[in-house]
Amino acid sequence: MTDAELAILSIVAEGPVYGYDIQTIITQRGLRAWTNIGVSSMYYVLEKLERQGLIESQGAQHIEGPARRRYRITSAGFGVLQTAVADLLSTPREYASSFELGLANLYVLRSPQIRSAFITYRQELVSRLAQIRERIRQLRKEATPFYVTAMFSHNVAMLEAELNWVTSFIEEWEVQAPPEPEPVPEEPREIPRVKQVILPHDPDSPHRVRTRDMKRPPTEAQTDLTISESVRKTPPRPDVPSLPPDESERSEDDQP
Repeated sequence: MTDAELAILSIVAEGPVYGYDIQTIITQRGLRAWTNIGVSSMYYVLEKLERQGLIESQGAQHIEGPARRRYRITSAGFGVLQTAVADLLSTPREYASSFELGLANLYVLRSPQIRSAFITYRQELVSRLAQIRERIRQLRKEATPFYVTAMFSHNVAMLEAELNWVTSFIEEWEVQAPPEPEPVPEEPREIPRVKQVILPHDPDSPHRVRTRDMKRPPTEAQTDLTISESVRKTPPRPDVPSLPPDESERSEDDQP
């Protein structure tokens, strides 16, 4: 019998109860903290217990589900419940087996990782302990039966014991924890000159080289003057004979 089946069967054993009221009792007692009981799974468990003859129901099927059906435990169901409860109370169960598996592999973590993990674990225990203590206070104000509050008080005792053990374990571990080696500074690697980034403020940066002033384009007058000067300065080519002056260009003194 699963924890969910046992929890629902025990609620029905307290007296005839409607399906909706079972949902309310599960919420009020905080049974979802240690059992996996959802809204749909609760009705599935009720149907399963009824098929097994452990409970029986009365009333018509409701249009939105079996919420209006009233359930009561059978004599066979009460006998099964007695056997299951006696077995649970007389047989110690394994506790936090997954946590112990982590302890067995503690060596794979570094010291900071171990320290962080146990601090988080301890904080979670403190938070759960505060929540359950507040829950017990509310239940006692509502005059909840003794066997219901006993379940939570046992949980408180287990959490307190676990919290004390974790606190002692952290202190003992800190004494023998190997020191974390200091990181060795990495020597700067030699980067090829072609791969170095040259910043504008670097002496070798091309951005620091003074550029030549751009000359303004010459005007037309400057252009004509430059051409005439170049013509005067250009000597005649020796291989080209000079031509006689044109008749019209002779002066009057040269006329015959």
